[in-house]
Amino acid sequence: MSAVVVAPISDKPQVSSELKQFLQQSSHYVIGFGGGLALGFISFPIFTRVFSVADYGRIEYVSKLLLLLTALSKAGMQNSVLRFFDQKTFDTDKEAARRYYSTVFFGVTATAAAVTIPLLLSGFLPESVKSPVISVLIFASSLIFVRAMQSILLSFLRIEERTVAVNVLNIVIKATTLAGVLLLLFMGASASVRTYFLVVMGVESAIVLGITGWLISRGLLRLRSFDPALFRTAALFGLPMILHETSSIFLDAGDRVMVEHYLGPDPLGLYSVAYGLSAQLNTVLMVPLNMAIVPVYMRLWNTEGRVKTSEFLNTSLDLFLMTGAGVMAIVFVLSRDTVTLMASSKYQGADALIPIIVAGLLFSAAQMFLNAGLMIHKKTYAMAGVLAISAAINFGMNAWLLPKIGLQAAAIATLVSYAFCTFVLAWMTNQVLPLKLAVKPLCGYSFAAIVVCLSVSRLEFGNAFLNCIGKSILCVSIYYAILYAIDSRVRTMSFKAWAHLSPQAPK
Repeated sequence: MSAVVVAPISDKPQVSSELKQFLQQSSHYVIGFGGGLALGFISFPIFTRVFSVADYGRIEYVSKLLLLLTALSKAGMQNSVLRFFDQKTFDTDKEAARRYYSTVFFGVTATAAAVTIPLLLSGFLPESVKSPVISVLIFASSLIFVRAMQSILLSFLRIEERTVAVNVLNIVIKATTLAGVLLLLFMGASASVRTYFLVVMGVESAIVLGITGWLISRGLLRLRSFDPALFRTAALFGLPMILHETSSIFLDAGDRVMVEHYLGPDPLGLYSVAYGLSAQLNTVLMVPLNMAIVPVYMRLWNTEGRVKTSEFLNTSLDLFLMTGAGVMAIVFVLSRDTVTLMASSKYQGADALIPIIVAGLLFSAAQMFLNAGLMIHKKTYAMAGVLAISAAINFGMNAWLLPKIGLQAAAIATLVSYAFCTFVLAWMTNQVLPLKLAVKPLCGYSFAAIVVCLSVSRLEFGNAFLNCIGKSILCVSIYYAILYAIDSRVRTMSFKAWAHLSPQAPK
């Protein structure tokens, strides 16, 4: 009898403790994300003004190439870090822990060096055979090794649940890079692409050396503890994920390659600013949603089943579409003023690209709802295949349209490739977890967005800053008013929200 009574009592604190720990660590990532986003909003207008249009484009272009090469150099081991960590065993068996850390660390050291060293050696080639972009890529190629190691080291911190350290380090990297660039410029260095990457290499190398020294001091890194069998097992687990990661990078960054090839550095700078501003907005929407929705629908699937999961995803998708239509209206109205405010007037022309790019990125954001069924049924290979085909469409459309219509082709290719990817993933998901698109409400959202664009786009408040403030308030107010008038669900949600916030509401 006592066993029956004691069991629930002993279980309750454990559940509460785990939930509290989960919420606490989630808050760390939210704060870290907010801090990184704030630094991005600070550094973006500084870098676009400090560097020339062509140099800013090259910085973005080389950064994307480094991202792709870094993905290859990690060999998918960042996924293996999470899969093969065994806290219970490592707490009691120091040698097992040392074998795990040493195998992953030195294994990635080897794979990253195998990708980095050939690029470093190509620096000895004559300058006449190297384009400006390739020359900068070779100069910054040590970042491939540094970032591969950084990814693994931060994964170690994540798996040890040192969430504060992970987020602080990510913020420190961004803040120190900005400060370092400004310091070098103040000391008389030229505002060049190499100056930027010199600072980045110094900052990120220092972080890698610091974490590595800390692991050595804990006795976790010894070359003789490297386990070839464990490395093979971890690599076989992680390698398939390279296709998904590299396909995502190609889909996101392939247009920069084509723009630079067909149109040159100045159009590349304009496109990089347009894409950068669009991506900032997309990040604001995607990251909080993605952090919240995946645990919820996985919990619903495991506890409530297929019907409840579909209902939740249908409702969430409808709310996303409502928000997305309003966002598109605001972007259409504010793109010109935003470019002037955030980048400067020398980037005029980028504003015409932003609504098209944002539309493409919103299609991408919708995938978090539409591919839920594939995630639940672990069909990651199918997802990677669709991404690869979408990336090929992006390259093909750029090659076809850039010589014909210029820079706008890259934005159109982004929209079409992401739309294709989203519709195919939605069709595939519908085979395993059917979702319903509410067509009538979507028409209402579209109507409200069009009215907002027609009524606010021509207004002027004196300068770009006042335009952004005044027009955004008008856009939100008019959009909400129209939906309140035509959509009973919006009225119902409004009444509930008002009742909840009213001090006279019953508690």
